[in-house]
Amino acid sequence: MPTFGSARLYQRSNQRRLIDGGGRELPGHLDDSARGARRAVVVVHDFVGLTDRTKSVTSHLADRGFLTFAPDLYRGRVARSREDASELARTLAWNRVAIELWLAIGALKDHVKGGPVAILGFAMGGAAALVAAASVDKLSAAVTFYGIPQDVTVENPNLAIQGHFAAHDMKCSPARVEALDQALRSKQVPHEFHTYAADNGFCDPSRPEVYSADGATLAWERTMTFLELRLG
Repeated sequence: MPTFGSARLYQRSNQRRLIDGGGRELPGHLDDSARGARRAVVVVHDFVGLTDRTKSVTSHLADRGFLTFAPDLYRGRVARSREDASELARTLAWNRVAIELWLAIGALKDHVKGGPVAILGFAMGGAAALVAAASVDKLSAAVTFYGIPQDVTVENPNLAIQGHFAAHDMKCSPARVEALDQALRSKQVPHEFHTYAADNGFCDPSRPEVYSADGATLAWERTMTFLELRLG
């Protein structure tokens, strides 16, 4: 993930809970420090789980005036290795993920008094962001960092999508990115894709073998420009 410079780091003392309209507490981390926010972003973690790095993304977005929520898809479990992460990811039921994201987006929409809501995610979380884009009509925008789901079609022309992909990625390969581009074009879904001379995970500083500081910085600048444009 990007290094956020002056953005404050996540502090456990700032932990909040998101309550939906039915009084249900949604598992995850809410940053409501942007008082009076009228726009919101859901941040979906990668296959490792809801780490402090993901929570720091919510803090950075809150500093820019967004109400932010990172759902905990693993219910408190965080992988200790990439093998553990792969096993946790295999336990996910994607129909449940879609429902949880729908609930989170609806709750944030209520909290910002009907204001615009976006979703962004990294790797597995990026794929989840596109799952939400395909199934939740309350979304205004979606951002995926090197994540593409299987067998999902986005058809909402009122939703804008931004994608950040890696030229050397064997998972979200250039062929898969091109197929997604063509599918969105066929449905007239507004979108913009950016490709970096890097590998999957290039925004994650905990993976020095693939991390690209220049690529991460540029991708995040583009993300913020996109969110400001689409959410106002």
